[in-house]
Amino acid sequence: MSLPDLFYHGIISKLFPTNNMGLVRTESGREVPFSFQLVELLGEAKKPGDLREGQEVGYDLGWTSKGLRVTKIKTYSEQPGNVGNPDSERK
Repeated sequence: MSLPDLFYHGIISKLFPTNNMGLVRTESGREVPFSFQLVELLGEAKKPGDLREGQEVGYDLGWTSKGLRVTKIKTYSEQPGNVGNPDSERK
């Protein structure tokens, strides 16, 4: 399914709350880090605690002194057909 915006799309692969960091896995399989303090959250998530591993997100990238980083994360409301409801696929 294609999400209706111009963000890159990936999945939150890891969250490290004690380090205030996380990783987004891109569609090509690369893992790009983000910092809870420096990432701008858009959409359903209002704070880093609203993010969860395995969540599909839109994201934007930027260059920092430490290399490529995720600068924006957009979360989406879960659609019934995408959250493991087998009945929604059959209808």
